[in-house]
Amino acid sequence: MPLTPKAIYDDLKNNDINKLSAIELLITLIENVDNANTQIECIEILEKINVKNKKIFKVLENLFISYSNEKVRESSIKVLKNLFLEKAIPPLKWALQHEKSLNCLITIIKTLGELKDNKSKSILIKRLHDINRKKFKYNIKNLVQEKDIEALSNSQLAEILINYYIISSLKLKFGYIKFEPNKDGTIINLDLSNVDYQGFALNKLTNSLELILSLSFLKKLDLSNNHLKKIPERINELNYLEFINFSFNNLTRLPESISAFSNLKILNLKSNHLRYLPNSLGSLSSLEVLNLRSNMLKSLPESISSLINLKSLDLHHNKLKMIPNSLDSLKSLEILELGWNQISNISNLQNLKNIKKFGLGGNKLNCIPNWINKLSSLEELHLYDNSLAELPETLGSLKSIKELNLRNNKIEELPESIKLLKTLKKLNLSWNNLTQLPEWIGSLTSLEELNLWGNKIETLPKSIEILSSLKILSLKFNKIERIPKSLKKLEENGLLIKI
Repeated sequence: MPLTPKAIYDDLKNNDINKLSAIELLITLIENVDNANTQIECIEILEKINVKNKKIFKVLENLFISYSNEKVRESSIKVLKNLFLEKAIPPLKWALQHEKSLNCLITIIKTLGELKDNKSKSILIKRLHDINRKKFKYNIKNLVQEKDIEALSNSQLAEILINYYIISSLKLKFGYIKFEPNKDGTIINLDLSNVDYQGFALNKLTNSLELILSLSFLKKLDLSNNHLKKIPERINELNYLEFINFSFNNLTRLPESISAFSNLKILNLKSNHLRYLPNSLGSLSSLEVLNLRSNMLKSLPESISSLINLKSLDLHHNKLKMIPNSLDSLKSLEILELGWNQISNISNLQNLKNIKKFGLGGNKLNCIPNWINKLSSLEELHLYDNSLAELPETLGSLKSIKELNLRNNKIEELPESIKLLKTLKKLNLSWNNLTQLPEWIGSLTSLEELNLWGNKIETLPKSIEILSSLKILSLKFNKIERIPKSLKKLEENGLLIKI
């Protein structure tokens, strides 16, 4: 049976070997295998065993100072700090001056920041002064001159250095980038949109994502239009991110670790290739705007019902065949875009009392449910490009409605209840089967735009001339040959008639 770190640890727990024997076997594995994952597992087990002798210290020190694999070096740095707090400072100081790997450099700085002693503090301050003497730096100079850096804590000094190295690395890779630091020198706004819009530097940005997401005080991050294919699994849970833009990339999935963005308010994933969403999405309890427009989603996780602060949900142009009942729990929702999916039936969403804009255009609907009248705050309802032949009388109960788009359906007649829509400003009835307008159309006293293109209307009712608020009247592709004289007065007052 091959010797493995797990087998060694199991033998130790079962008292088949003692601690010293287990340590010897683990060190032998580290020094004789070429597999980095095995070496890292050995290092982590050495930490669990928690024996602090000179040999273990020397092995860990040699690994993080001279070993080629940066993941092994990272792991050895962390364990060295945990097992040998005081003794770790000299090798950390040496490594800070000589380390070339950005990942390892950040780990070293973080480790020094976690130590509370004056030795590590002096190392961090010296590093800040060394950078200040360089030609290229973003705002280190101002910080050193204006702040009493001696008064800063080790963790604050480390954060400033980490931000400096990450920004320096990004500038080296992509040239000009837009970012905004706060008064303490840590980055709060980072715009990396379009740095790889042609895909040439794909790996450069992908390989930097984990570090970018480790910027603890970052609030706004734009990574749109970069051909990104994945989001790293490891996400720093100690983050302040409130806005992330991943739109116009090539993402096919989100990691479960997306839940780490607990402060996130806006998440833009528009125009990717997402086929499903992780259940952990429901953990983003601060989320207010979720843009999933133009993806390949066929369903939504039930956990979406936990997004109790969500105000805008955009699912336009996906592959949804039904609306999950879980959406009815989103009582803060004000905008719901479900256009251009494959929806034939609408689930009961009558609890969405705050919804103002409801987009259902471009689906397979042949009827509108009666509960639509429960949406008392609704201002915009888009039902274009469906198969609606009839409209429910309950539409007349939408007391706040301002825009009703019924373009390209099979409507032959309007229900009389629509005359009750006193707040309606835009009514689009183009490309239906209307042969006439009802006389009560004059009751829509707030109407500003009326689109009747592509119907079979021959004459207009006389009541239309009392629509004093009307600004645009579209009559093309009907059977009306000339503008009725009764509309001349409205034209004189600014009405634009398209015929």
